[in-house]
Amino acid sequence: MGRHFKSVFSDEGIDRRDAGYYSSPDFVARFFCDEMRCINPGGNTVFDPCVGKEELLEPFICEGLRAEGFDCYSYLSDYRSLFRQTDFLEFFREHTRQNKPALDFDFIVANPPYNCHETNYIRDNKPWLRKLFAETGVANMYSMFISALIDLAKPGAVIGLLSFDSFLTAGAHARLRAKILRQCRIHHLVLCPTDLFRNQGADVRTCLMILEKNRSEPVETVYVSNRPRDVDAFREILIRKQFKRVPPGDTVLSGSRDASEFVIDCPEDVLKLFQFARLDSHAQVKTGISTGNDGMYLRSELAPGHSVPFYKNPGSRKFYCSPDAYLPADFQQIARGVPNFIVRNRDLLFRSGIICSSMGVKFGACYLPAGGTFGVNPGVFCDDASLWWLLAYLNSSLVHYLVRGVLLRTNMITSGYVARIPVVPFDEEAKQLLAKFARRAYDLEQKGCSSSPLQVDIDRLVFEKSGLSLSSRQTIDNFCKDIVRLA
Repeated sequence: MGRHFKSVFSDEGIDRRDAGYYSSPDFVARFFCDEMRCINPGGNTVFDPCVGKEELLEPFICEGLRAEGFDCYSYLSDYRSLFRQTDFLEFFREHTRQNKPALDFDFIVANPPYNCHETNYIRDNKPWLRKLFAETGVANMYSMFISALIDLAKPGAVIGLLSFDSFLTAGAHARLRAKILRQCRIHHLVLCPTDLFRNQGADVRTCLMILEKNRSEPVETVYVSNRPRDVDAFREILIRKQFKRVPPGDTVLSGSRDASEFVIDCPEDVLKLFQFARLDSHAQVKTGISTGNDGMYLRSELAPGHSVPFYKNPGSRKFYCSPDAYLPADFQQIARGVPNFIVRNRDLLFRSGIICSSMGVKFGACYLPAGGTFGVNPGVFCDDASLWWLLAYLNSSLVHYLVRGVLLRTNMITSGYVARIPVVPFDEEAKQLLAKFARRAYDLEQKGCSSSPLQVDIDRLVFEKSGLSLSSRQTIDNFCKDIVRLA
């Protein structure tokens, strides 16, 4: 859910952020029931490990299935399912310790807790959690729930998940993705709108996934749907089954440089771009300085003793940005005496290059002048002949889409992801023209003028040289125009 301290209380007085509980919409529950029962028409038992108020179980119960559910909290005075107030992860721990067989349920549905890794539960129980989830890690609650459910499911069980979607692309979840691909068939992969839980006090990116455990025969198609703009559009997609049918191979980045990131409704010709050389074959892509305490070491203005320009995060800025702050002139000496003041890649200090966004939905790249330093945001360093055309390319709509629509759907991008951006093989004439556009854009932004007309020229040239179809170009344009809701 993000790193917040605000409490959001349910009607029962339970802090949603602490419990990680957000009520599942009824049309999502109906979707799960209909689609999962189509996969296994003979199934008659269903289990929910974080049952809440039985929202996901309701349609199964109404159709006569035997239902069981767990939860740490008792939200209802009278449950229709066989309810047990228990901690599912501790149940899984004991189940594993005793080497018990898989759970005998035909269907499993879950809207796992969305608590992030700072929650007290994970911190207080990390030793045994790390041992229990050695295969996939303990980055957060929902990933542990997903991993445990796959382990507990019997062969042929159908699993429906409504989950925070960072596991689709984040590096911390590479092993979880590998586990899903190794042990399950994917039937549905659907992105939810960001306002799905807004009426409960949360804006969060989630997805729906339907898996089938241990079926050796490959599924011919996967039903996918990209993120819609709002709940009304999403409801229509689920009710009318407005999914795209794609081959399983089109749902995963499977190159040697990739980590099996799940891809949803990406145009085929865009996916083919990942066959090209990546950015780090043209430049060094590195991270920089972490002060450990910005308030102590950074000054917002040039001041005596603080004279080193520091570029922390361009955010949505493109081509030009002024320094975000200034470091002490003796920062390297400070780093030698302060353990958490870390200076990485010292050989790149004070070199000209490109700095890229690290936080925020929008992605931008700016020129880094010689004499400057940069933070933990990605820095790109190359020869002078490549710098300006790469700056133009990194600010193209195509790269914006590759970064936020394919490589990474969370708000924090590291140098490792930027290094893996595929680079279109431009000819020398195109490179010179891109460099010319970038220099002009830089000059305009430095003067406080908009570089939007040059952005149009850059996009036109990048699209032309990439060979993308008109429909793919339109997909990218639409995504970039409404990226906050569609990423």
